[in-house]
Amino acid sequence: MKISRIESIALDIPYQEHVREPLRKGWSYANRSTDEEFAADEEGLRATWKAAKAPSVKTTVYQVFDEDGRVGLGEGKSLTEDELAAYVGHSPFEYLGDDRVGPLQMAFYDLMGQITGLPLSRVLGPARATVPLAWWSHGFEPDVLRSEAERALAQGYVVHKFKRRAHTDVVEQVAAIADVAPAGYEITVDANETFGTVERAIDIGKQLKACPLVHCLESPIKQSDIDGYRQIRAALELPLAHHIGAPDAIDALHSGVYDYFILGTSVAALQRDAHICGARDRPFWMQLGGDGTDLSTFFMLHLAAAIPNSTKGHVSMQHLQEATLLNEPIQVTQGMVTIPETPGLGVTLNMDVVDRYRV
Repeated sequence: MKISRIESIALDIPYQEHVREPLRKGWSYANRSTDEEFAADEEGLRATWKAAKAPSVKTTVYQVFDEDGRVGLGEGKSLTEDELAAYVGHSPFEYLGDDRVGPLQMAFYDLMGQITGLPLSRVLGPARATVPLAWWSHGFEPDVLRSEAERALAQGYVVHKFKRRAHTDVVEQVAAIADVAPAGYEITVDANETFGTVERAIDIGKQLKACPLVHCLESPIKQSDIDGYRQIRAALELPLAHHIGAPDAIDALHSGVYDYFILGTSVAALQRDAHICGARDRPFWMQLGGDGTDLSTFFMLHLAAAIPNSTKGHVSMQHLQEATLLNEPIQVTQGMVTIPETPGLGVTLNMDVVDRYRV
């Protein structure tokens, strides 16, 4: 059961052609500037956008082999050969709940599941059979968001999170989604603090609330401004979401002003933060960054299945990437993904795709 060797494969995966330019603009044009910051330096921010390169998914996939020929899959940041060698000769169970192993964590848990004959979610305890997955968009123009909502609906999604930015009209963006989405489709508007002021958040929030599909407002102003969030919540009576960590998680929970929380996907930190949220019956979702593929998404979904209050639509970007890495596609039905019942992650690499994007 000991680790015999670890192989790493660096990848660079483009985004689908129809979203490459919108993503380049989203990440490069005043990405997290408040309205005031945007007004003060619009020309410079526009120049930064025009000079930016198209983004892509840069990640490293790991295959962790044990002495009996099993292979655990992981991905994330690049590790050196010396860092990888330190794990050889050890059992993956030595790293149970150890977030320090970074991108190898999912591979070690994949192996643990295969060794015990359990799906990864069941390695963590009792688990649900299905979990919710949300569609993600950046601060795309209304016509792009309308098309993205149509794609999301066609693929079985019912929750749509998108970014609000200072250079976009978020009311028009919501209206574009509402043009094609049915009742019950949930929109989360993620401002990443760009509203800047309580007054602006309330003013625009009232306009957004006029659309019944708007379910949640995420990080409208500085997350640590508890009094500001209290004012927004009282004025809008609209659920507010918050990335756990600032303010202090306990202070945020006791404040009562944050309805939902956003957590990461490292096992020990996730379990700790999920218990904190659960102490006040607060649900949460997890969120992957731009460099997570469908492999990381499956890991996230296994983790979600094992935690009772992980009931909101979890967020990844795998649906925007040019190709997926796995032979087993993520299938969404009425917003839910069924967790594989085979041991470990329950997925295998499509080596043709891996070789296509190998650096």
